[in-house]
Amino acid sequence: MTQMRVQRKGAIFEDTAKAFGLDDVKELKRDVLTAMAEELVSKSPVDSGTYVKNHEVKLRSGSFQATGIRDSNAPRRTRGDSVSVSGARSEGLSLLMEDIAQVDLEAESFVFRNIMGYSKYIEAGVPNRKTSTVPPYASTVREAPRIIQEVAQKIASRNR
Repeated sequence: MTQMRVQRKGAIFEDTAKAFGLDDVKELKRDVLTAMAEELVSKSPVDSGTYVKNHEVKLRSGSFQATGIRDSNAPRRTRGDSVSVSGARSEGLSLLMEDIAQVDLEAESFVFRNIMGYSKYIEAGVPNRKTSTVPPYASTVREAPRIIQEVAQKIASRNR
């Protein structure tokens, strides 16, 4: 199971909105979710396209279990092949944008997660030991405070 909370210690949406003089906390939440989705998709590996297309944005739930499996008929790139599945990243981002449009922005406990059962191996780097790919969720979590600050600054400058 791979899942990450959006709101991080020291980066509370309401506190950030106040610090930057923002009136609309929902706008901040939506834009932060969008920026984090873009970051996560850009760091996700694409061999069959299944992983990158199965990220979700939901409200936090303690009962989540990753149950997805890759269709054995799905084409994959072969080891060492630099060509990725065409359009997989843009499709994955589009699906995340649909989730963001549906999520209740009144809530505080947003999570990104991947439903694929093998996502824990991708996060651990097991299939990519010989490549320099970073764990998508862990690296996006590390960037969350920066993303929240940058998004708040952009909104504040737009509202001037």
